[in-house]
Amino acid sequence: MEQKIISKQKKALRLLVDAHVFDGMYQGSRTFLKGIYTHLDNEAHNVEIYLAAQNVANLKKEFPTKNYKFIELKSTNKFIRLGYEIPKIISKYKIDFAHFNYYLPLFLNKKCNYIVTIHDVLFLDYPEYFPKFYILKNRFLFKRSAKRAAIVNTVSEYSAKRIKTHFRLNKKVSVIPNGIDEIFKSKNSKIFSRKHIQKKYKVSNFMLYVSRLEPRKNHVLLLKAYKELELWEEDIQLLFIGKKAIENKELNKLYNEVFIRSKGKVQHLEYVNNEDLFHFNNAAIIAFFPSLCEGFGIPPLESAALQTPTICSNLTAMKDFSFFGKYHINPSDESEIKNALIHLLKELNKPVLNKRLHAIANEVLDVYQWRKGAENLINTIIDEEE
Repeated sequence: MEQKIISKQKKALRLLVDAHVFDGMYQGSRTFLKGIYTHLDNEAHNVEIYLAAQNVANLKKEFPTKNYKFIELKSTNKFIRLGYEIPKIISKYKIDFAHFNYYLPLFLNKKCNYIVTIHDVLFLDYPEYFPKFYILKNRFLFKRSAKRAAIVNTVSEYSAKRIKTHFRLNKKVSVIPNGIDEIFKSKNSKIFSRKHIQKKYKVSNFMLYVSRLEPRKNHVLLLKAYKELELWEEDIQLLFIGKKAIENKELNKLYNEVFIRSKGKVQHLEYVNNEDLFHFNNAAIIAFFPSLCEGFGIPPLESAALQTPTICSNLTAMKDFSFFGKYHINPSDESEIKNALIHLLKELNKPVLNKRLHAIANEVLDVYQWRKGAENLINTIIDEEE
């Protein structure tokens, strides 16, 4: 008699992602989740992914495949979300793993494994740049998340070391670096991008800094260098793109002064869409990222991927970006910023620079891939499950 062999398929692992950040403005944690989960091959690993947010219609636009299950959150209040809605969802759908940025739910389900991504703890390393209440609140809440999560990850080796040190963790902190979005891998003509920006924004021959406006981002020293070199006399504009996050009276005063002296050659745009951000990065004659402290730092990688000459900070997590060579500078030194700028302006359009920009772009695109981060995450989950 022939014996029938029945192979029982392993139950799919259920993974919930708190995707409420997709209900608000663009930010790093939103970019991270989209990059990771659009590149995670959930079918190959037998994983069901549940995405929870208020604006489900927007989630479906951000994740336009049939490989996700969408759950609508009812409340905008984070305490209700973390204290009631998310714990209820975890119980109802029998979630195996639940992924959060920074904060875990107030009540944890013993049958669920929790994943937390803490992008940085800069407020503990550089408290002078952060409000006191923010420091007190997040010192406690981030530590709670790190201690109680089954899996803790972050975006750089620098952040991993600082998280372990500040919270005295004995467990591993996995590193899942940010990746470069697909749009920045395009090979669009710089001439086309410059014409587009000129036509739409009336901006040309400009240097660019993409970042939120807050003191640690160091806009002041860059603006001082621009002022001292009087680059508006050479018809070079300076453009800041980013939301005003923390009031900076010194920057406001200097900006107004330079704006008047340069007759509007320095400009600030709070927001541009992704397509235009690509064209700004592609069209800039020089891109800057002189931040004093970062948990990672995506903007200089995006400009570098487009072979735009970039001057970048070499502090904190940005120490890893050594491929910028002589334009990998200490941004706390005003003379270093100014000298790098002078030197780079002289190098523009020279074959030796173009060759170096090509090599930098290739390295950035090879190292910083969302696919690699997604594989890192799913392998960590599988190891934890076993």
